[in-house]
Amino acid sequence: MLMIFFFSGFLIQISFTTIANLTSYSCSSNSTCGCSLNPVILTKIIGGEDVRNDTWGWAVSIRLRNNHICGGSLISSQLILTAAHCLNSIQTISSLSVTAGSKYLSNINQRRSVSEIAIHRNYDSKTLANDIAVIRLSSSFNMNDPSVTLICLPPNTIQYPSEDITVVAIGWGVLSRTDTFASNTLQQVTLKTIASTVDSCRRTIRNETVQFCAGVQGGGKGIENQY
Repeated sequence: MLMIFFFSGFLIQISFTTIANLTSYSCSSNSTCGCSLNPVILTKIIGGEDVRNDTWGWAVSIRLRNNHICGGSLISSQLILTAAHCLNSIQTISSLSVTAGSKYLSNINQRRSVSEIAIHRNYDSKTLANDIAVIRLSSSFNMNDPSVTLICLPPNTIQYPSEDITVVAIGWGVLSRTDTFASNTLQQVTLKTIASTVDSCRRTIRNETVQFCAGVQGGGKGIENQY
């Protein structure tokens, strides 16, 4: 089993330490993006785990008639980066809203309506190439809220990541293939980047300049249906 993720943003100025079975991630408080109120702590467990409070401040919930449909990342106070497949079938944007500042879907901290969506012009729904979309909010999130922060975007030109780099996937996806509803609590899971030459990766990605594989060989970790 190989989990595939399409990462469009990265933490910067990150340092991490491993103590016993815990890994703690922190970054410079002077950074303008990529830092949350509290450092991230991950345990060495199989599968995902609940996140700590105020550790992924750019994670937002995209909702259709108040039902969570996808996650997204806050790239400015008024812009959300998400996956194109989340929005490709939306009929009216008035039915969309975005919430931020809480790890719980049931706890609304800040909510904004949507004024515009833009789907990558070269998005391919069959291969999921260019599976990127941007949402413009009707009004800005309050960035003075310490629970809300911005994600860092990568440089314009990046190379396929080296093999076996530790990455973290987050989201409110279902926790197993038998679950029907997304987890109410934001989840995090540690993965490793996988070389594009690995058979299972090569069969999945179509463009290694914009896609890469991450997972755990043999399965056991992942947040299903999570983008």
